[in-house]
Amino acid sequence: MTNPNVIDLLREATIAVRAKDKSRTRVLLLEATKLDPRNETAWQWLAGVADSPTEALHALESILALNPSNEKAKAAIGAVRLQAGIAAAKAKDPATARRLLRAVIAEDPRIESAWVWLASVADSPAEALSHLGRALEINPESAPAKRGVLFYRAKVEAAQLAEQARGSSQANTPTLNAAKADTKVVPRAKRPGTEGPRPTRGTVLVVDDSRTIRKLVSMTMAGAGFQVVEAEDGSSALDRIRQIGVPQLILLDVAMPGMDGYELCRLVRRNPDTQKVPIIMLTGKDGFFDKIRGRLAGTNVYLSKPLQPEALLLAVNKHCPVDPA
Repeated sequence: MTNPNVIDLLREATIAVRAKDKSRTRVLLLEATKLDPRNETAWQWLAGVADSPTEALHALESILALNPSNEKAKAAIGAVRLQAGIAAAKAKDPATARRLLRAVIAEDPRIESAWVWLASVADSPAEALSHLGRALEINPESAPAKRGVLFYRAKVEAAQLAEQARGSSQANTPTLNAAKADTKVVPRAKRPGTEGPRPTRGTVLVVDDSRTIRKLVSMTMAGAGFQVVEAEDGSSALDRIRQIGVPQLILLDVAMPGMDGYELCRLVRRNPDTQKVPIIMLTGKDGFFDKIRGRLAGTNVYLSKPLQPEALLLAVNKHCPVDPA
């Protein structure tokens, strides 16, 4: 038998719905479900006015627990579960996101967005690439999946390079990092017997977390006569400097995970061996205060994205002119 108080609450909720007062409707229905957790109608109405995908999902799950044959709840729960999984991924709750998104895929493995978001909370880059591969099987033109593949491939390649570097480095070689930014950098000696033409303009270090941007910039710099070394973030850039010695030029993105471009620039300027290396910042942040911040960090030139190769080469030639010899 329905609690009389619940009947009154549902009646008030009906009035609130007619008045288009969603907030009051939700409060009344929440109170009704607390008083009578087995009231299917209250849960169904609450699912329609929930203030989050998680709350709507809880309401639908409650309905189906009471009545597994409720067709409206069965039809709606898949989309709501996907929304709740995406919300959990955005809220940095990977465990909840994985649980919900895997449930979505178990019900319907043809949902492209579920695979893409599941990749974003994967336990490893290799697992993420596997999920993105499934998304591309469903939609070969999926832009988010293509971007994700580039991102996670770069992570896999970076991990492989780091592993190779650790395997080949000497056990007593000091590591240059943020805590030891003033460590002397010893230029790498040329190996005897090295043959073949060498670039005439020295080494340029390209630092950007986007593999696509790194490749585009690297192609431009290689065409201008530089030997190019790439790094995907600030920490990797410091490792590259330790490995290759002092570069002739650094091309540096601002927005990177972990150590950003401003912090890396300051560390380079504090190191006596690298403090005079020209630094060109490449960034989508082109506001006045962003440029001031770049100047204060020690950058020589501040170029905005999307990058124009001609503008980049003009800046490069100004600070690293071609040797007439």
